[in-house]
Amino acid sequence: MIDLRAYLSPRRVVDLASRGKDGAIMELVAVAAESPAVEDAEKLQDAVFEREGIMSTGIGLGIAIPHAKIPSIRDFVVVIGRAPGGLDFNALDQKPVTIVVLIAGPSQEQQRYLEILAAVTLRLKSEEVRRAVLAAPTPAAVVDVLARS
Repeated sequence: MIDLRAYLSPRRVVDLASRGKDGAIMELVAVAAESPAVEDAEKLQDAVFEREGIMSTGIGLGIAIPHAKIPSIRDFVVVIGRAPGGLDFNALDQKPVTIVVLIAGPSQEQQRYLEILAAVTLRLKSEEVRRAVLAAPTPAAVVDVLARS
């Protein structure tokens, strides 16, 4: 199993101000754009919205994992957004989303991308982990919760 700690950073954990999908995605992309690995934030945002147009990445259990792989990303960037009050993400189970994890990566890195996506999904399937992420007092504590194996 992949070590998520290599892809997580307290600098990329935010409490979302937005209460809807589009605003939340824009907030997360803005945080991702602070990484030197992201060469073009606008292309990343467009790619994430294009992916959402195909099917919502709100997978249920209060989780959404918007993602995109594009050439202008040099390495993987993972951004975690928390919305304890819930936001409308048009999730598959039609329930509000409280944890949004943006995964952005280089287009040629399919295997590592799938490993990161699987690791994030597996961790967040646990109700205990979701509660701990939402209750964590600091961004560093959020990273610790998600990075535990």
